[in-house]
Amino acid sequence: MGLFLGVDGGQTTTKMVVGDELGVIRGWATGGPSNHTEEPGGRERLEGVTRTTLRQVLEEINPANPEPFGFVSACFGMTGETEIKQQVLQSIVLTRHLNVVHDSVNALAGATGGEPGVIVIAGTGSVLRGINAEGQELLVGGWGHLFGDEGSAYAIGREAVRVALAEFDQIGSPSKLTPLLFERLGVRSAYELKDRYYSGTFSRDHLAGLSVWVDEVANMGDPVCEQVLKRAGLDLAQQASLLVAKLFPQKEYGTATGRPVVSYTGGVFKSRLIRETFERALLEQFPYVQICPPLLPPVLGSLLLAYRSAGVVILRDQMSHWAQH
Repeated sequence: MGLFLGVDGGQTTTKMVVGDELGVIRGWATGGPSNHTEEPGGRERLEGVTRTTLRQVLEEINPANPEPFGFVSACFGMTGETEIKQQVLQSIVLTRHLNVVHDSVNALAGATGGEPGVIVIAGTGSVLRGINAEGQELLVGGWGHLFGDEGSAYAIGREAVRVALAEFDQIGSPSKLTPLLFERLGVRSAYELKDRYYSGTFSRDHLAGLSVWVDEVANMGDPVCEQVLKRAGLDLAQQASLLVAKLFPQKEYGTATGRPVVSYTGGVFKSRLIRETFERALLEQFPYVQICPPLLPPVLGSLLLAYRSAGVVILRDQMSHWAQH
């Protein structure tokens, strides 16, 4: 039986899925983070997570003999650079076709079912990718929290702390968010809040996690938090506009048929206010685009790319069955 492997490796989890030669999904597994291989211990972490998660998915397929065996094709969508990951993975995964791609590539493939379109990814960080029918491909963002990540959970969390500090300095409007942060984080002052992050007591991911509380307070009607979230939605719409303008200009795509798809994924889009702001701003400029959630998650985008690299065609009807898993 010929098997195909799709993997989505991220900052918090690694997801694997295996399908057979008929396009039927045979197994799933989830493991730990597998990114940042350039950091000390990163290679070892990637190798360990890959081996452990691969064994889990093979146990589901063949409990009696879960030993690694060859795949027809495998595709890994990974956060950040891919060269080091390629080196590590080719010594672990037995396959005729091994593709290691940026995670925006498999996210886009999953979102549109391999068709032209744009994907806006806004989780801890943010990045956007698009491809048109001519194969022209563009990437926007993905520069990390120091130099980019506009509209991301990290950017929103950073604004949450700024709200508290600006209120302390009396240059910002009072917000219900400030006392909520102090209480839930166990700090007594703006100085202590600031020191927790600069000292490394609270991490970058911890800061990104504050975005959920910003959304919570915004839903209480707090105007300061509402503005923070609207700004995030507008930042994401501005970046998406760059891709749509270059890949799907109105003179070529602004017709009743063939509307280009703009899809979105990531925890940030769980916020109704961000999602609505994003959609409204983008449609005001490009009323001919179709904005929708992804058809498939990124891990299934990887599986689709694994099939394609081996020349296997997966029909839309088959993808609809995948989406039900």
